[in-house]
Amino acid sequence: MNGRKTPHRLAGVMTAGIGVLCALVMAALFSGTMIYQLAGEKKMEAGARAQATPAPLVQGERASVLFPGALLALNEQETGTTAQDVRMGGQICRVVTRRYTLADGSTVRALSATPAAYLERLSAEGVQMQLITGFVIAGMDAVYALENGTAVLAARDGDFVYLIEAETNEQALYALGAAASLE
Repeated sequence: MNGRKTPHRLAGVMTAGIGVLCALVMAALFSGTMIYQLAGEKKMEAGARAQATPAPLVQGERASVLFPGALLALNEQETGTTAQDVRMGGQICRVVTRRYTLADGSTVRALSATPAAYLERLSAEGVQMQLITGFVIAGMDAVYALENGTAVLAARDGDFVYLIEAETNEQALYALGAAASLE
């Protein structure tokens, strides 16, 4: 009698083990599918936002019409805005540059660019990234760099790039980035 119960117990344990294994495989497949699907949606959202065709460059048109995303703005006296299309990283990039005059008379440039291939401009111009952390542009983490005496802050939001360029020290540039906003 003892010999008969052992095969039934063994079969029951094996059936339960196979059931648990099947459940784990199904859970892994479901989780993998959901992660893959969500990652694809995020890429599509970022791509759709940046792929919006910018309006043709028209002399005198407002910068907000010429750029498909939010524009970088500083809390300083604005002296002019320009928009241009440049080729960087094999793509045509729309760049809107706002110029500002500081209280000491120096000028600052706030650039908004898309797509993110525009960042290749920094390496093409020999910009030297600094190992200093804590910089922000309008709440986004930013990288501090030096370019032939010009200090640069660079931040990225998806396919949009934001730069602040000024001939000033890192403390003044930090203050400009912290006070900057997107509009």
